[in-house]
Amino acid sequence: MKNPFTIGIAKEEKFCNRKEEIRNLKNFIQNGQNVVIYSPRRFGKTSLVKTVLKELEKKDKNFIGIYADLFPVSSYQDFIEIFSKAIIQSIGKEVDKSFFQKIKNLFKNIVPSFTVKPDGSFSISISINPSISLETLLSDLFIGLEKYIKKNDLKACIVLDEFQEITTLEESKKIEGLLRNFIQEQEDISYIFVGSRRKLLVDMFTDKKRPFYKSSFLYPLKKIERSEFVKCIISSFKETEKVCSKSTAEEIYDLVDGYPYYVQKLSSIIWDLTDKKITERIVKNAFKTLIKMESIDFESIWINLNKSEKTVLKMIAIYPEISPFSKEFLEKSKLSIGGIQKAISSLIKKDLIEKEDNLYLLTDPVMKHWIKGIF
Repeated sequence: MKNPFTIGIAKEEKFCNRKEEIRNLKNFIQNGQNVVIYSPRRFGKTSLVKTVLKELEKKDKNFIGIYADLFPVSSYQDFIEIFSKAIIQSIGKEVDKSFFQKIKNLFKNIVPSFTVKPDGSFSISISINPSISLETLLSDLFIGLEKYIKKNDLKACIVLDEFQEITTLEESKKIEGLLRNFIQEQEDISYIFVGSRRKLLVDMFTDKKRPFYKSSFLYPLKKIERSEFVKCIISSFKETEKVCSKSTAEEIYDLVDGYPYYVQKLSSIIWDLTDKKITERIVKNAFKTLIKMESIDFESIWINLNKSEKTVLKMIAIYPEISPFSKEFLEKSKLSIGGIQKAISSLIKKDLIEKEDNLYLLTDPVMKHWIKGIF
């Protein structure tokens, strides 16, 4: 029997639908409202927006969803390439005789080439003349898309995932300004800006000095409610003839603080370890396995922190009840107030910690246990 929790790890809505969020996002898109969706990593943002686009395309033939993942960008050329590929792939969801006609002369300065695979899918390569300016390339991209939308009487939604990554580029200020100008002139295209580095992303839309200030609706993605997730966990085990009690499902949720990706992954490990009924020992062993499986990711994050950041992160993980600016924290950490403030600011930007009430917590609940386990 197939493990019900491994169908798309990090895609928790596969077995626990975010019905309210899906409904809200559909309304925003259909009303032409631009939206900023933000949450910690692996909260299901990407799978959520892809589900919304898919459902809208299924409902309306004249709607197209365009999804671009900007996480890999390291130059404005990368941005142009990723964005133009996303547009072409959305126009040509199926390669047929009309596809190449559709994209013929779509752009003037962005030249695509294709490799069609035996299964009918295709890969795209983009050629860009390095002497052409950023302004010209962006203009080419947006004008080409808008002409196609109007010519075919379409409506579209563009999802720019990990949008905050453009702030890391040398030309970031120029890109922000140009994007804002092009976007506000479009009538039949709505935008969803998605991101995991929440401070960087939210600052782009709340700082009065930034081009995107108050241009979009801010939509934080919340945890799935405990009671709803518990029902989903119990149901998924039951469907595969395994018994998970309500208290055990609640323990699974609480161990990982309701973090969607981890709820699913921990459930998946438990399913693999369970014959008929889940025991306390199985849950305990599964949680140890989860920490071990995630340790490679945590180690890569850890080695890229400086000494002060490591110290503060360790202190917050081990002593979450102590304020970082208290005398006790200062004595234990052996850092100055200035050093602590600087480390906290950096850790917030990296989305490794967040403030709750007057204390700070690790964003990743499993990383907290990993840190406590190595010190």
